[in-house]
Amino acid sequence: MEKSIYLVGGRAVGKSSIGKELAQRLGYEFLDTDTLITEACGCSVAEIVEREGWQAFRGYEKQVLLDLVGRKSCVVATGGGAILHRELWPQIKEHATVVWLQADLATLEKRIMGDGNSSSQRPSLTGKDICQEMKEVLRERNPLYKETADCIIDSSAMMVYDAVLEIEKFCRQLEQ
Repeated sequence: MEKSIYLVGGRAVGKSSIGKELAQRLGYEFLDTDTLITEACGCSVAEIVEREGWQAFRGYEKQVLLDLVGRKSCVVATGGGAILHRELWPQIKEHATVVWLQADLATLEKRIMGDGNSSSQRPSLTGKDICQEMKEVLRERNPLYKETADCIIDSSAMMVYDAVLEIEKFCRQLEQ
């Protein structure tokens, strides 16, 4: 396999943890769009949003996605809002398989509440309670994830390794 794999989905679905394991298993490079942005800016997502606003962050995100188009043999964990750049996804899909990782709300809430990095890496979009906000955001974005995805994986009750095997199996079937 040479085609890259993009992982999309909401906060805390496992894009980074599954992506790292998948990349290692396939011998691919692992890239996280939020990490690429924070490394380039020299600060956290929360600091970017506080200083420049969400619109500026989305601009950085769009540029990172454009820079990655056409790269082969990599697994890309996208930020939850990367799906909002609708105009880019047809171009990305020419070179990559898109996997939507999803999980039920109870699982996502548990993961977010248990993650000490949530506030710096997952700042609020609206200023509301993070769990209430997540419900609203997913209601808006789930149709976009579904429309864009080549494959859907429910990571709610799956161990990372099981999700990796499912994605690998799907990608290998596409090659045949």
